[in-house]
Amino acid sequence: MQSLVRAVVGSLVFAVIAACGGGGGGGGPAPLAITSTTADDGVVGVAYSVTIAATGGSGTRTFSISAGALPAGLAISAAGVISGTPSGPAGTASFTVSVTDSANPPQTDTQALTIDIVDPLLITTASLSATAVGAVYAETVVATGGTAPYDFAISLGTLPAGLAMSAAGAITGTVSATARSETFTVLVADSSSPQLAAAQEYTIGVALEITTTTLPDATSGVAYAASLEAQGGLLPLNWSLTAGSLPAGLSGPDPATGAISGTPDPVCVAATAVLTAQVTDSATPPATDTQAGIDLTVNPAPLDITNNTLPSGVIGTPYNASVQVSGGVPPYAFALASGTLPSQLALNPATGAITGTPDTIETQTFDITVTDACPDSVTETLSITINAVSLGRNDSVATATTLPGNGTYAASISPSGHPNTVLDSDEDYYEITTTAASTVTVDINADVNGSPLDSVIEIVNASGTQLSTCGPAPFTSPCEHDDEDFLGGDLDSLLQIQVTGATTFYVHVVDFGSNARPDKLYDLVISGVN
Repeated sequence: MQSLVRAVVGSLVFAVIAACGGGGGGGGPAPLAITSTTADDGVVGVAYSVTIAATGGSGTRTFSISAGALPAGLAISAAGVISGTPSGPAGTASFTVSVTDSANPPQTDTQALTIDIVDPLLITTASLSATAVGAVYAETVVATGGTAPYDFAISLGTLPAGLAMSAAGAITGTVSATARSETFTVLVADSSSPQLAAAQEYTIGVALEITTTTLPDATSGVAYAASLEAQGGLLPLNWSLTAGSLPAGLSGPDPATGAISGTPDPVCVAATAVLTAQVTDSATPPATDTQAGIDLTVNPAPLDITNNTLPSGVIGTPYNASVQVSGGVPPYAFALASGTLPSQLALNPATGAITGTPDTIETQTFDITVTDACPDSVTETLSITINAVSLGRNDSVATATTLPGNGTYAASISPSGHPNTVLDSDEDYYEITTTAASTVTVDINADVNGSPLDSVIEIVNASGTQLSTCGPAPFTSPCEHDDEDFLGGDLDSLLQIQVTGATTFYVHVVDFGSNARPDKLYDLVISGVN
């Protein structure tokens, strides 16, 4: 009997020790503690939910409000969830949350908390005032609700040029000349936790105004481009003319850009078109501005002969060149005012073409007058040079070119054979026949005309032997010469030969450098042949 009692008592003692966390060498449950020290703010009319957190304890935790009260519309569940929809008014609610576990005996902890209930964050500024270029602007976007202070910014779009927004919502500045009407979004954020935000779209209208009062002058016959300009308004703009007509040859304005372009028709006297322009923007409803009395003057283009020179011609070759004219008003009439055209050439009075087949080596200087339909006239001094036919290749006495007598002959020195394989210089031979005693001058003009030829000349007989009757007097010098030192130090050559009667001799021309590539041009001038 006593043994049974001892056994029962021992079992009860063990149970009590186990319930109290004793025995087996293990510790008891961790202390129960609420770890949440703050709660989110709430917004009137907006669903709310926050969970109160706790650690430690044993078994099931049960939460409740032990002091104070939650904001109206909110309640706490046994699991520690504070939820509901705050019904207002805005304000701060202070309360104490308690938690109890299911241990035996139970543990309990408490935590004092507050919840701020705020009104919804709203931007209350309905619209912003319009402005104009050059105006000083000052408007403020206002917000209510949430928790001050607020932070304002532009989240989409841009303000008109010259304006800026502060963090406090103030839009200020002086409207720039380039400013246009702009649509943008203002975003405001408060200081609540979590933070609240609200957005509102606005348009600041900048007054639409045409700034063009006159257009640049145009010149008849000359390409023209100018544009009507406007400031302010909401892009894109649409342009039109409501009165007046553009000068003939011009078109516009381009509806999208206001551009006026084209080439004005010729005029004899300045003519001014007076226009009324209208521009409409893309606002709703659209803004419109009209500008009357916009002048566009077309001035006559001065009549002018544009040729500085006329091309040279060659004896026996058809010649065709024209006197070129700009400005004035067609049709034009051409006339030879003074001087003489080269032999066999004529001027077409309707076209200004100079044509014909010249037959004389010469240079003629003359004045051409052109008269237009206004009538205005202008005169220009021009000249035409007619050259001899090029004499071609003649590399030996046997193939010498026969010259008819005195004159200027166009010729050239070039490499013999294929220019890429043979470097030997060309040689030119010319046959001259006299009928009586005379002193004949043979002159090479190359360097003086810009040619790189460094000419050497000699005078030989039919067998190629150099003659010795060259001068000056007494004409007993060898007939060979390189460089006209006595004529200014150029690279040209000159010889004088004395003949006592009818005779034939040959002029031999070579290039001192032996590198005549490409062809080196020269004139062979013969005088004194009798």
